[in-house]
Amino acid sequence: MADAVGATIIQLGRSVLDLGRGMLSRDGQVIPLRAKSFRLLQELARQPGRVVPKDELLDAVWPDVIVTEASLSQAVRDIRKALADEEGRILRTIARRGFMLCPTGSPLPQHAGRTSSIRPRIALLPMRDRTGIPDLGPVLDGFVEEMTVGLAHFRNLTVLAQHSAFAAAADRTLDLVHIGTKLRADYIVDGSIHLMDNRLWLSMALNNAHTGEVLWGESFVGEGTSWLSLQDVIARRIVARLFASVEEASHRSSLRQDGGALTAFQHLARGRALFRTFEPGVNEQALEHFAAAIRADPSLGVAYSYHGLAEAALHGYQLAPLDVKRRVRAQGMRGAQLSPEEARCHGILSFFHLWLGEFEQAEQAARRAVEVNPCDADGLFNLGFILVNRGRPQESLTWFERAKDINPLWPGYYDNEHSFALFHLGQYEQSARMLERVPRRNARQEMRLAATYALMGETTRARSHVIDAQTLAPGQDFLELARTGYAYEHDQDRQHLLDAIRLALDAAT
Repeated sequence: MADAVGATIIQLGRSVLDLGRGMLSRDGQVIPLRAKSFRLLQELARQPGRVVPKDELLDAVWPDVIVTEASLSQAVRDIRKALADEEGRILRTIARRGFMLCPTGSPLPQHAGRTSSIRPRIALLPMRDRTGIPDLGPVLDGFVEEMTVGLAHFRNLTVLAQHSAFAAAADRTLDLVHIGTKLRADYIVDGSIHLMDNRLWLSMALNNAHTGEVLWGESFVGEGTSWLSLQDVIARRIVARLFASVEEASHRSSLRQDGGALTAFQHLARGRALFRTFEPGVNEQALEHFAAAIRADPSLGVAYSYHGLAEAALHGYQLAPLDVKRRVRAQGMRGAQLSPEEARCHGILSFFHLWLGEFEQAEQAARRAVEVNPCDADGLFNLGFILVNRGRPQESLTWFERAKDINPLWPGYYDNEHSFALFHLGQYEQSARMLERVPRRNARQEMRLAATYALMGETTRARSHVIDAQTLAPGQDFLELARTGYAYEHDQDRQHLLDAIRLALDAAT
């Protein structure tokens, strides 16, 4: 059976359906299929050889929407076209009963394929209500559904259906490990809500489904007893923290394994973890992991995107030679083509366009990333970064603040770019204060800090940071670096920075 443990690869004529990776392909090429049509194919593939009634399919594929059988018929036509099954031999219509999928080969276990991402499987259980507030149950279920949908935007995760997760949790005799076994999950999310000091407190935990170990836990507090105080922003913040915690857990797991045994997802997680440290020599190591992720799963679009980003980092990002910029842009476009529903592919592609002076395309890609996954704090941050470089710092502030709101433990580079927006708005004191918070500042940042203090008239501080910059990069021509190392769309923004750096250098002489 296709829904047996590990049986996720199904032969459908010349096409292959990989339920584990959520992909339909033929001869190694991904076959595009609309979301609802693919969802229908998944539902049928989980019960091959069974006549599935139309009502059951409508409930499974369109659970919260009232649709007619015309929608089902259209999805069936889409699947048959994708499978080159116009005669209906693979996806059969059973008159007055429903539809039946007839695979043309035996299901293969997930590890039997040549490549596999082995995406972590995560289930969100119902919230435990300890508030005593009447009729809160349905609202809590809606909150879990919102988080489930939010996590599903991260295409490197397999998010189990809420119906299955809730059904497993309904068996009170099962602990988290046994629920995980029943769902074949790697991670279980559970939580509770209670009242304290006349405010709603939401406690969430991410658990290893194999051991029961708590990997992450955090509490969120609403402003009063109204449920509205916990909705939207807190749901998105939880989603962002959950994904980061799953990725971190995968990274830790990969460190305990031989490099040759890592999955594509683990190579990706290890590469990202290295890349984010900004330590000397890590970009080369990250590049190797991203290349290994591509070899392990050539269809993993986000691996191509990060490979391009790591290569750009090795050449100084904006300072990279033109051929490198074009090469990484091609990688970014390949990543977005392979994984069009992966927000990070679009966000990274926006950088590649920006460094080539393709400003309109950069903003389009950044906005597409936010549309695909509004729960990804990095996507919100990236859009703010693009807008600063397009000369719209006031507009960028909204996106930086939203990114920090759902990623309250934000990395230092958030403050770096946020301070740039404040600099170009003439809010020099706030800009300097924010840039001072960035740990392990490099020479460019020290010079920008010196320039900001020079504009404030604080020559002593400006002189001190000029010395720090020159110590970190002896012989560096910081004026030339400002001319070539920033991707401004408008010369007036570059001139603003150049004038400030000149002022700081004059203060140091």
